[in-house]
Amino acid sequence: MLDIKEFEKNLWSLISLLRDRTGSERAVRSVFGFIWLKMLARKTRLKDDPIPVTASPSPRRHCLLREETEYLSERYPHIPFDEILISAESICQNESIFVDTALEYLEGVINSVEKAEIRKTAYSIYDLMTKTFEETNRHGLALLPQLFIDIMVGVLEYDPEMVVYDPAFGYGRPFRYLSERSGNRPVRIAGQEIDREICILTRVIMEVLDVCSEGLVCGDTLGSPIHTKGYSVKQFDRVVCEPPMGMRLGREDLESDSYMRFIYGIPRTGEWAFIEHGISSLKKNGKLVASIQNGALIRELADGIIRQNLVKHDLVEAVIQLPSLPSNLSVPASSILILNRDKQESRKGSVLMISISGTALDKELSGSSLAELALDTYSKWEDIDGLSRIVSFSEMETHGFSLLPSAYIMQIPSSKEEAKLVKAISKLPGVRIGEIAEVSSGTDKRRLKTTTEKGSAFKVHVLKISDIEGNGELNLEKAETIYIEDRDEVERIQLYPGDIVLSAKGTVDKVAMVREYGEGIIVAIGANLIRIRVDQGRYPARALYELLRSEYGRSLLTQISTGTVLRGLSVRNVENIKIPIVDEKRFLEYRKAAEKLRKKISDLEAEIAKLTEAEREQFSNLFLPEEGVSQNRKRDGN
Repeated sequence: MLDIKEFEKNLWSLISLLRDRTGSERAVRSVFGFIWLKMLARKTRLKDDPIPVTASPSPRRHCLLREETEYLSERYPHIPFDEILISAESICQNESIFVDTALEYLEGVINSVEKAEIRKTAYSIYDLMTKTFEETNRHGLALLPQLFIDIMVGVLEYDPEMVVYDPAFGYGRPFRYLSERSGNRPVRIAGQEIDREICILTRVIMEVLDVCSEGLVCGDTLGSPIHTKGYSVKQFDRVVCEPPMGMRLGREDLESDSYMRFIYGIPRTGEWAFIEHGISSLKKNGKLVASIQNGALIRELADGIIRQNLVKHDLVEAVIQLPSLPSNLSVPASSILILNRDKQESRKGSVLMISISGTALDKELSGSSLAELALDTYSKWEDIDGLSRIVSFSEMETHGFSLLPSAYIMQIPSSKEEAKLVKAISKLPGVRIGEIAEVSSGTDKRRLKTTTEKGSAFKVHVLKISDIEGNGELNLEKAETIYIEDRDEVERIQLYPGDIVLSAKGTVDKVAMVREYGEGIIVAIGANLIRIRVDQGRYPARALYELLRSEYGRSLLTQISTGTVLRGLSVRNVENIKIPIVDEKRFLEYRKAAEKLRKKISDLEAEIAKLTEAEREQFSNLFLPEEGVSQNRKRDGN
C-alpha cells in the first residue's frame, strides 16, 4: 500500500495541472470541485451534473498547461500524456469531461488507503480549500472565525436522530464539525446554496466525511426554496445559519412571498431574511442558531420591527456577543443569535445576554477557551458581573428591543477599587434619565437661518465635539460663531447654566457642564452633541454631571453606544440610562466638601502657574545682559 503522503502529492500535482495561473476565484473552485468529484466522491449520479469551469483561456495559458502536462508525464508515467493534455484542453473549452484513464492511478491509490487516513487527508484539504477561498475571493467576503462555528455547534444541542438544516450552507462548516463530534454516528443534514460550484463541492466533501448529502441542493433559498411541502417550507429539528453579509433586498418580492416566511416583518437585509426563513423551517420544538452582525441587532425601522416581534413571541432565547479577533479584522463585529420554539418554562419572558468583551482577549485566552467560556455561561443561565444578564422584555422595550448584549451588561473595570465602586452603584435603586431630565440632540448649523448682517443680529457660539475640554469645560474661543436675526431659531439647541453636554459620535465619553458665561452670550450645541437639561427639583444636576464623568459613567456611556465602526449615542439610549437615586443629605455634604477641595485645587493651580512663570524668567535671565537682569530683579522684588 502506498504512503498517504504519496497520495497527497499526486493529488496536488493534478491541481497544479488544472490551476488557473491568473488566480481566478472561479477557477480555483473549479479545480477543487473537479478533484474532489473525481477522486473522492466516486458517485456516478453526479456525472450528469458537472461542475462549471472557466472560460476559454488565452494562448499563453495553453502553453502553460502543456508545460505542466509534460512535467507530470515525466514524473508519473502511469498517466498517458495525450489523455491529460486533452482533458486540460477540454476544461479550457468549457466542456464536461470525466477522463478515467488519466486518473486511474490516483483512484487506485485511494482504494488502497485506509478509511481513517482518507478522512484525515480530506480534513487537511478541506481546511486548505476554505483558506484558498478567503485568499482568492474578490467580493470582500470572509468566513466567520472558527470560534463562531464552535459556539454555534455547541449551543445547537444536536442529537443524531435530528435533521440539521442550513439555508445558506456554503462550505458546510457546521456540518463538518457535527460529523467530528458525532463519532461514528451518521449526521443527517439538509440545506440550500446559491453558488452552484460551492454547492456541488460541499456535497462531495460531505460524502467523503460520511455525511449523507442527499438533502443538500443548489438554488436561491429566498427566491426559490426547494425544501418545500405544499405551500409551506419543510420543517426541521435544528437550523444553523451563517447568513451572507451585506445583501440588500427588494421589498416587493418578500411581501408577496407565497410561503408566508416573513410574518415577523419585511427584512431589508439578507441576515434577517435568512433568519426568518429559518424560523419558518423549524419544528414546534425546534432551535435556530445564526451568526449576525451587531448592526442588525440595534438598527431601527425594519430590523427593529422584526426584533420586537421575535421578542414578544418569546422566540429569542439568548444572544452571545463576541469581541473582534485581531486575526479576522475583515469580519464585521458580530454575535450569535439563539432562537428556540421550545424554551424552558423558567426562561420564558426573558433573554440571556452574554457579552464577552475584549478584556478576554487581553488575558490571552485561546479561541477554544473563549468558546468554553461562552458555552459554560449559556448553560448556567444566570447573572454574572460583566459577562451575562437575564433581561426582561419590559427592559428591552425601553431600549428599542435592542438585542446587543453590551447595551445591558456593565463592563467591570480591571482596577479593584473602580470595580468595587461600579458594582456598588449598579446595585442601588435607580431612575431613568428621561424621568428626571429633558434630553435633546444638536443640529447642523446649515439648518439655521443665518445672516451676514451683524448689526442687529444675535451672535451664537455653536459648539462641536472638540470644544469639550478634558476638564469638563466648554471652550467658547474655539467654537464656531454664526449670526441669526430670530433668537427663537436657536431656542431648541441653546444651552443654559446647569445643562450637561455629551459628545454623541466617535469619542462618546466627553462630558461638560454649562456655567454662566456672561450676559448676552448665546451658546448652542451643534451636530453630534446631546444636551441634558435636568429638573433640579427632581435630581441635582451636579450629581448627574459628576456621575457621567466618573468611571461608572464612562462605562454607562460606552455600554449604550451603538455602531459597528464609529460608535455613537442616541437621545433614546441616553434617556434610558438608569442612574442611582441620590440621597439629598449626603449630596449636600459631598458638595460642600467637593467645593472646598476644588478651591484648593484652583489655588494650587494658580500657584503652579506663578511658579512656572518665575522659572521661565530665570531661564531668560541666563541669556539677558546684566542690566536686564537687574531690572527683572527689581520688578519681582529679588
